[in-house]
Amino acid sequence: MAVTTESKSEGLEFGFSVSEGADWSKYLSFRPLYPQSFFSHMFAYHSQKSNAAYNIAHDVGAGCGIASLTLASRFKNVIVSDPNNGYTTLARKLLVEDSGIAENRLTFLQEAAEKSSVASANVDLIAACEMMQWTDTAVVVHEFGRELAIGGTLVMTYYSRPRITGHAGAQKVWKAIWDEYSKRTQGELYDRAFEIVNSGFQCIGFPDAEWDNIKRIYINCEGSAEHFKIDHRIRAKNIRADEETVWVEGDENWSDVQGIDWLKGYLATWVPKIEESEIQHLWDELGLVLNGEQARIETPVVIVLATKKG
Repeated sequence: MAVTTESKSEGLEFGFSVSEGADWSKYLSFRPLYPQSFFSHMFAYHSQKSNAAYNIAHDVGAGCGIASLTLASRFKNVIVSDPNNGYTTLARKLLVEDSGIAENRLTFLQEAAEKSSVASANVDLIAACEMMQWTDTAVVVHEFGRELAIGGTLVMTYYSRPRITGHAGAQKVWKAIWDEYSKRTQGELYDRAFEIVNSGFQCIGFPDAEWDNIKRIYINCEGSAEHFKIDHRIRAKNIRADEETVWVEGDENWSDVQGIDWLKGYLATWVPKIEESEIQHLWDELGLVLNGEQARIETPVVIVLATKKG
């Protein structure tokens, strides 16, 4: 199954590109990696179906292949796709060279989520992790439906920036840092991304004719999608009356204790990159508030699950 293709989408602007400042070494060092509890939600939903199959999974917007690694432990074959130049090369290194997955089980595609070369009704599970905000969501949801076999599973997830808990002063400065980030993150690509993530993916809808058994799981959100909101840019909700919503609080897999150096490193994983010197006064203020101590952080997460109708 080993195939590598390159995109012909010259001139298009894709989210989280190297030209915007994406740095995968920092990403792997400071971003939370998907814990086993995340995949437990995914596989529990998929496995409950009488026709659940584990032949082909597609990791869309895969980046360097982080989610693909676990998908390959459950599925016979995995398609790894991303529109950005060089990302599937990084994914191949992680999956084949570093992790020893047989290359004939993998297909690497450089292409956008809106129009895939993957055959229709051929995929058992699609994972769209931390990428929907960079897309035309309505087009992409329809395209996912084309790719999935009847009864196939779609999994979309997004984790936002962590919040500092138990230290109101530090959280106040941390919020001010993100206020500065949002002010400096402007333009059509980022406006769309903020509109989507600020809603906690509640703006992403599923047409009744194509999708069934919609389930939205919110982790560390204190019963509200407000924790995803960074600024005022937001789209309206698009939630069906028959959807299931689950709130999970205190998930330690999405919690940690960190200090100011880690917080600086984490911000540096977001694009476009803001140099530390540009907001040095805020980092200085946060340093004074923390006074060399670490703080507890909790990351808000949304996982959206859906089934392709027959």
